[in-house]
Amino acid sequence: MEINFAMGAMRLCFPLFCLFLASVSSLRKLNNIHDLKNITYAKSAPRHGLHLLFWFAQKVLTVDQNNMLILDSNFDPSRGDFGFHGYGNREDILPSLSSWQSYYSVGNLKSPGANALPAYVRKYYRNTNVPERNMDRLIISVKQNRPNKILSVFITAHDLHKNDFNPSDTYEIDPALLLQIGDPYNCTVDESNISGFYTIARNTEDTEYDRCLQFLTETGYSSNDCKHSHTSRRKKRSPYLQCNAYEGIKLEIKATTEGFSKLLWEIPAKMTENSKYVYIEICQNTRSSETNEVHTQVRNQLDIYESSGALDTSLSMNAGLQPRLRLYPSLFDFQFTNPYIWYGPEFDGANRVIPIRIKGFDASLQLYTEDGKACARLYIKKTFSNWKNVFSHSWVGFYKSSQDKNDAYSAYQYADKFSKIENYITHNYDIYQYSSSLAIAPGVLIRFLLDKKYDNVLAETVIHPLRTNYSKLTDNIFLLTIYGNYILAVLMNGYTIFNFVISSEYQHL
Repeated sequence: MEINFAMGAMRLCFPLFCLFLASVSSLRKLNNIHDLKNITYAKSAPRHGLHLLFWFAQKVLTVDQNNMLILDSNFDPSRGDFGFHGYGNREDILPSLSSWQSYYSVGNLKSPGANALPAYVRKYYRNTNVPERNMDRLIISVKQNRPNKILSVFITAHDLHKNDFNPSDTYEIDPALLLQIGDPYNCTVDESNISGFYTIARNTEDTEYDRCLQFLTETGYSSNDCKHSHTSRRKKRSPYLQCNAYEGIKLEIKATTEGFSKLLWEIPAKMTENSKYVYIEICQNTRSSETNEVHTQVRNQLDIYESSGALDTSLSMNAGLQPRLRLYPSLFDFQFTNPYIWYGPEFDGANRVIPIRIKGFDASLQLYTEDGKACARLYIKKTFSNWKNVFSHSWVGFYKSSQDKNDAYSAYQYADKFSKIENYITHNYDIYQYSSSLAIAPGVLIRFLLDKKYDNVLAETVIHPLRTNYSKLTDNIFLLTIYGNYILAVLMNGYTIFNFVISSEYQHL
């Protein structure tokens, strides 16, 4: 009887085992752009899987001799960088890993850590209300002791009818494909678009966004038939059925030199011409990554009369600040209906910069802003239990410029005096923070020094890269943009009148 029972169990388990092997072995590997073009994965808005893939390809520095992808040495998915979190592979759609390897998933745009992802990844999530806007994921496998060495990469998507991933919509990504995606596309600044008083600077983020659009076009992505679903009859998220109707809109929050917020905007002229009233609200979201109105406080409402511009406000910089465009086509709509709304990107308190490793220790340093002030976070790995003893004389200095010497700090605090905060992002780290009195501004940075001497800096971080501000030079000259190390000054009629090299000091702003 026992033998017969065992034989029956074996007959039952063997087909299941074969089914498991078939599901894993049937994973298709994408080796090049041609392979990517020939699948249907995430090919229309508001899906964001291809955006995730493009973004991750920009993070790859190189491939080593073992065909492993190498990312920045500061990257650690176990810390929650960019919203990465552990993935248990409970659906068994991916190959099994050894005990010293782990899977991590990214792309859940509800996660607070996902605010560190670029605006182009989150755009449709902010402005649509359908399940497809958050169904895609990118999964990596890493060595636990070398989390910046990527063993394998997969793209997948949730089955909307089940609470798991869809095996038929799961693909392995060859390192060669990521390198191909990461190669710069032929993308140049459209100088014919130089018109009006203000033009948003074509900085690194803009260039990456342009390259992403080219990548999406090449792979067959369409935003012409975007799905919409309004959660309330009172709210209008788009006046058109196409997600690409607002491709030309740019709304952004930046910091001034005093720690206040600056609003930058570009709106296609046709939209402003077809709207009787145009407003931009600056809202404070109390719950990051929420797209509803419940956890939002309107801090400022601005009348907009020009299609592009920049305006300093009196609002202190805080995580969760978000510009929202409101369009009223007519006086009737203004008085009796709700406007069409376009949601700009939320400001991330750390300016989408991940923590910097403190050399030689299981700890990291991050600069962020709160109430317009420069603040510091320490990420301490839980296995580093005696860190307060090791760092008993260590301190964090706050500096206005990278040119400031180590003893020329504007504020400081000892590491063991930092306050522990509740951590909802990662289970592997404890997080401690300190708020200084120094206003956040372009160029502000922090340094971690091991002892009371001034020559042992173990970490240094900068929150704001160099960006163009909208600065009026004379009545007819406007500082338009920055190309590499050159500042370009342009007349109102579009003629270049001079350019000059930026000094080394301001290259660090």
